[in-house]
Amino acid sequence: MAIEIFGYGLEEELPLIGISLWNIILAIVVLVFGIIVVKIASNLLKKWMLKAKISQILAEFTTRVLRLILYVFVIGTSLAFLGIEIGAALVSVSVVLGFVLGFALGDTLSNIASGFMIAITKPFKKGDYVTANGESGSVENVGISITELRTVDNKLIIIPNKSVWGGNITNFTNYNTRRVDMTMGVAYDDDLDNVIKATLDVLKADKRVLKKPAPQVAVSEFADSSVNLVVRPWVKTSDYWDFFFDFKKAIKEKYDKEGISIPYPQMDVHIDK
Repeated sequence: MAIEIFGYGLEEELPLIGISLWNIILAIVVLVFGIIVVKIASNLLKKWMLKAKISQILAEFTTRVLRLILYVFVIGTSLAFLGIEIGAALVSVSVVLGFVLGFALGDTLSNIASGFMIAITKPFKKGDYVTANGESGSVENVGISITELRTVDNKLIIIPNKSVWGGNITNFTNYNTRRVDMTMGVAYDDDLDNVIKATLDVLKADKRVLKKPAPQVAVSEFADSSVNLVVRPWVKTSDYWDFFFDFKKAIKEKYDKEGISIPYPQMDVHIDK
């Protein structure tokens, strides 16, 4: 007994569209099944790449591009069951995409190529704190055409890949250690040897300060109101900001205890009678 749906047999062509219900069902099944398979395959590929110690950014970029290509193939195969010639459809799509890319999306290919170069050269990895195109934040994601940064105050910054790749990139967390560069000003009347010793004592008392390279404290400038010293300890990158803020408090307390003054900006005025 032939199966009928809405009064039409599965292999009977429907009026107006000239396509059978069976072909429509096959097209839907192929589309749904294909999408599921593509998602599973891309996820497995991503896991394999990560397991092979390939960078997360490269793994995500590769799987996204592959997923996009496979989706196009699945859609084309699905359309074939509806009697649409894939070859003719691809030509039509290519012509349309050519105009779109040429006029509306002229920078898209450049962004894609830049994203590929970022994934290959790996100037940063997910989670690194960087400055790119004048914007600073932690790398959240590198997509096919955009890079996403998250700022310290939890804002999302989206930058076109070509702007990231085409400019200078500063990676603050690429290495395990960083030097903290600070300037301290003391009064001209203070004993500089005592100032240097007191500053080094504060640095040596902090376990986060690395012994190698040794911290440096030296006179750098005779300013208008103070003698300025450079203070340059090395710490683990993860300790950078915690140490920076804690040191400011500790050095003020130490200077107060030692009678070392941190002068206010001042000006001496001499009046000739």
